[in-house]
Amino acid sequence: MLDLELDLVREADPGETLGDERWAALARHVLTAEGASGAWSVAVVLVDDARLQALHAEFMDVDEPTDVMTFPTGDPGAPGGDIVVSLDRAREQAPEFGLGYADEVRFLVVHGLLHLCGWDDVTPEARARMLARGAELIATFAG
Repeated sequence: MLDLELDLVREADPGETLGDERWAALARHVLTAEGASGAWSVAVVLVDDARLQALHAEFMDVDEPTDVMTFPTGDPGAPGGDIVVSLDRAREQAPEFGLGYADEVRFLVVHGLLHLCGWDDVTPEARARMLARGAELIATFAG
């Protein structure tokens, strides 16, 4: 059984996004579909480009903007972690993918959740599988 504690941290103004209660429903949907169980603690942190670029430089040594970064707890006994999403990046790239802003934010959160579940996207093939899985999970979310 899955026990989920989800915190939403707004370091930047999300404007029109999911209501707080739907973030937990989305996370529960993804984690359940991925076979997660036990007590999970997840924080969704909404930031601007400058903040995420600083994290990207600090932790990945890449001083460029990015859309989402995931920081697992690193403790197998306490699964979960932080998913940091650039709202600026989501607004900018949503049209490239034929999505609205809120849908792109959802997609990035799902992508982060998949990383917390052990998915990786270091190769083009793995990235394609991960993106397809994210799209499938969003399509089946009735939240």
